Amino acid sequence: MDDFRKELKERLRNYRKELEAQLRELDVLIKQNEKYLAKLSNLPEYGVKATTVRGCQQYYLIDKETGKREYAGLPKLKLVKKLIQRDYAIAVDKKLVELRKKLSKFIANYDSSEIEDVYEKLSEARKSVIVPIIEPNEAYIYRWIEAHPGNQNPFPEEGLYKTNRGEMVRSKSEKIIADALEKYNVPYQYEPMLELGYNTIYPDFVVLNLRTRKTVYWEHLGLVSDIEYATKNFKKLQDYERNGFVLGRDLITTMESADTPIDVKLVEEKIKEFLL
Repeated sequence: MDDFRKELKERLRNYRKELEAQLRELDVLIKQNEKYLAKLSNLPEYGVKATTVRGCQQYYLIDKETGKREYAGLPKLKLVKKLIQRDYAIAVDKKLVELRKKLSKFIANYDSSEIEDVYEKLSEARKSVIVPIIEPNEAYIYRWIEAHPGNQNPFPEEGLYKTNRGEMVRSKSEKIIADALEKYNVPYQYEPMLELGYNTIYPDFVVLNLRTRKTVYWEHLGLVSDIEYATKNFKKLQDYERNGFVLGRDLITTMESADTPIDVKLVEEKIKEFLL
């Protein structure tokens, strides 16, 4: 049931994301088509009648004011092609705008959280005997935190920096990451335990994408300018990938060197890209 509920929530969220992506694609097509129409805007106001006679295409120019029809022979074939292309672009523009209006209206009224609201609006007495098809966020976060306890490193260094959430971390960069996660309401735990093949490691953070309900690990590489440190952590990243943790999907990394401090803007961009 848990897997089903998780999959359902992810699929519902993904549908909205896909619809919004489709809307952006329509916007791009509309702009492209409008540019093309602009190039054809100076053509004369003729209509075109196109027929096929004994396997041959024949075209006639029709004056839209007088209705007079004129056979378009080879000398006027170039103009005919442009006129037909213009009429096609006008029809496509009309259809694109129509589809965009329909899709915008649908997205504006599409809210999968209404399914969750059915449960939330029930009395506590009813809630107590129901297993909701989509588990409420608060309940899911609570279970996730219990399943991913923090501060598991048996050999922790003394924390020198206090995060906004009140925990002590070892570096200023870890505080920056923790505070950014807190800022965007991303559930996280500091130094959880992770079985990576035959090894037990303690990633800097474990984080939860609440939208997809996917667990992701975050490693900060703080001394990449140090050869020994960089080599050790390069091997660690390889171990992650050998065990199915794909960078950018299951694992987020940030880094800094003695000359290049952590990029706070980049930290926030990664949170928005992978965790929201």
